[in-house]
Amino acid sequence: MPSGMTDLTRNIYSLTENSQISSPLARQLLHIACHAENIRPLADARVRHALFLDRWWWSTVAYGWYGAGLAVSGLNESVFFGLIESVWSAQQADVVFLFMTPHESDRLNRDEVRSGYAALAAAHEAITVAVPSASPEETTGFILASLRARELLA
Repeated sequence: MPSGMTDLTRNIYSLTENSQISSPLARQLLHIACHAENIRPLADARVRHALFLDRWWWSTVAYGWYGAGLAVSGLNESVFFGLIESVWSAQQADVVFLFMTPHESDRLNRDEVRSGYAALAAAHEAITVAVPSASPEETTGFILASLRARELLA
């Protein structure tokens, strides 16, 4: 997801990355607000070109629902996932490349987050491609071959 496509979303992303937010729910609602604000330009980009997103809406679930403990916070699961669905329902992914080996150190990428991504991958098996740990050149080749195999790349 781009870190802001408008002044509003750039400001919100800056806030979520640089401010102390004590409520995991507040942080995720801000992210969902950015997704809602960015969804139209993303849809337009998808029509004009191909569209590659970093983590799609899955990061909200992996980092919020699993990693920040919203799953055990008492928040109604159908409400949380309903908000995400209301934003993303018109933008289905053709393929999701799942990188389980971190590219760089990320203090937030804990076991719970990785478990969240694994659960999402299992729930969306048909569109998920697990990317093996490899050199950048090998990874690029793997992704291009996967796109060709799905007839998403000429």
